[in-house]
Amino acid sequence: MIETSRPRIALAAALLTALIVLGSVASPSLAATTGKGKPGGGNGNGNGNGGTAQLAYAALGDSYAAGLGAGSYLETSCYTSSKGYPALLDADANLALAARPACRGATTADVIATQVPALPANVARVTLTAGGNDVGFANVMQNCFVLVNSTCESHIVAGETIVQSGVLAQNVRNAIAAIVAKAPTARVVVTGYPLLFAPTSRYQWAARVNTGTVALNDAIEAAAAQAGATFVDVEAPFAGHGIGSTAPWINDWSWLRSNDSFHANASGYQAYAAALRPALT
Repeated sequence: MIETSRPRIALAAALLTALIVLGSVASPSLAATTGKGKPGGGNGNGNGNGGTAQLAYAALGDSYAAGLGAGSYLETSCYTSSKGYPALLDADANLALAARPACRGATTADVIATQVPALPANVARVTLTAGGNDVGFANVMQNCFVLVNSTCESHIVAGETIVQSGVLAQNVRNAIAAIVAKAPTARVVVTGYPLLFAPTSRYQWAARVNTGTVALNDAIEAAAAQAGATFVDVEAPFAGHGIGSTAPWINDWSWLRSNDSFHANASGYQAYAAALRPALT
C-alpha cells in the first residue's frame, strides 16, 4: 500500500494537476489526418479517387480516445498519441481520420460542447469513449491508488451512484444524440473501458473498482443500444492484462510517468483498435 506522509501529500498537491488522473479539459486537439497519401485518399466520405474507397472517421471522447498512456504524444494538452487507437485505425486502408478532438479530462458534456462541433457533417464513422470522467475517475485514482486516504470509498460510492441512478446512461445518450445531429449519416461506435486491475493486483481497492467498471460498461452499453449506436466491449480483450498481471496492457502508477498511469499502453490500444475494426467496416 502507498504511504501517505504529509510531505508527500504536499508534493503531490503540486503534481496532481498534471497527473494521468484525467485532469482538467484542455482545448480539443484535432491532430487530424485526412487520408492524403493513402490508397483511395480523396474527400474522405467513401468516394476515393481510385483504389480502396475510404470512410471519413472521427474519434471523440476522453483520454482513452486520445491515446494517453501509449507515449509518442503529438501534443501535451490533450495527450493525443500517434499510438492511440484512432491513429491505428487511420492506418487501415478503408478509414481516413478526419477529426480527432478527443481530449484527456473530457466528460460527456465536454464532448457535446467542444468536440461535436469539430465533426465534419459528412463523416461516415465516429467512435466515442466517454463516461469515466462523469463518474469521477480522477478522484478515485487519486484517493484510492495514488495518495490513499479515508475519502477513497466516498469517491467510489459517488461514481456508483451516478451509474445506478441512470444519470450516466442519460449523459451517454445525450452525447450520441449530439453526434447524430451533427453527422446524421455517421455510424456511431461507442466503446467501454478495460478492467484496470488483475485479480493479483496489490491494491486494496482494485476489486471494488473493477466491479464498478463492469457496471459503468453495462450502463454505457445499454445507453448505446437505446440511442441506436454500436457498442464495443473491451473487457474480454484485456482479460489477463490488467495491472498486476504478468503481461499488463495498463500502466501502473509511477511518479516518473504520472501522466501515463492507469491508462492503456501501446499494446492496450492495439487491442482497442482490433476490437473496433469489425464495427467500423
